Amino acid sequence: MVADALREYTAGWQRLLRAPELDDRRAGLPAWSPLESGCHVRDMCLLFHTRLDAILGESAIAPRISTEGDTLRRYQDEDPRQVAEELGRAAVTLARRLAAFTAEDWDRADPRLADPRLTVGFFTRHLLHDIAHDLAEAERDQ
Repeated sequence: MVADALREYTAGWQRLLRAPELDDRRAGLPAWSPLESGCHVRDMCLLFHTRLDAILGESAIAPRISTEGDTLRRYQDEDPRQVAEELGRAAVTLARRLAAFTAEDWDRADPRLADPRLTVGFFTRHLLHDIAHDLAEAERDQ
């Protein structure tokens, strides 16, 4: 099940971000540190709601995260434990939403795009692939 896979990957990200030995050094341009990748995954989960809203014609339901007054945070400056919590909230909300989808929802294509193969299912598989791939790279580079 897609929601279960998302929860599993999120747990891996949270373990990595909460590890005391988390290395925040950049692996070298253009590579990101595990912290920066974790921030990106959090933001992908949040932004995915926007894509789903557009495809399904629903109003925005993406969870909000606190930026503590700084809307221009840089990934490398974020607290990894806070990112782990925010990623958890974003992914749980997304997993709940995905778990409630019907077969019709999964097959719905983005009306803004000409290719009918670009469905909720397609975009969700792509999201999960990116999250899993980024986690594997971050764990390897740690």
